[in-house]
Amino acid sequence: MFKSKSNKRKFRKWIFRIFLVFFAACLVVQIVNININISQKQRELVALREKVDMQIHQNQSLQKQLDFGVTDEYIAELARKKLNLVLPSERIFIDVTKE
Repeated sequence: MFKSKSNKRKFRKWIFRIFLVFFAACLVVQIVNININISQKQRELVALREKVDMQIHQNQSLQKQLDFGVTDEYIAELARKKLNLVLPSERIFIDVTKE
C-alpha cells in the first residue's frame, strides 16, 4: 500500500517537473521572439525618424523659397536645371569626343 502511494508521488513529481521544464522552454521562446520583434521595431523607428528628418529639412527649404519669393533669377535657374533651357545670348558647347 505504501509503495503504490510512493510511486504515485514520484510519478506526480516527474509529471510536474516535465510540465515546469516545458513551461520554462515556452517562456524562453516567447522572450526570444519578443526581443527579435523589439529589435526590428527599433530599426523601423530609426528609419522612420530619418525620413521625418529629411522631410522636415525639405519643408524648411520649401518654406525658405516661399519666404524669399519667386524672382526672375529663381525662374531662370529652374528653367536651366529642370527644362535644360538657355537664354538667347548664351552659347552651348557640345563635347563630341566623349572620352
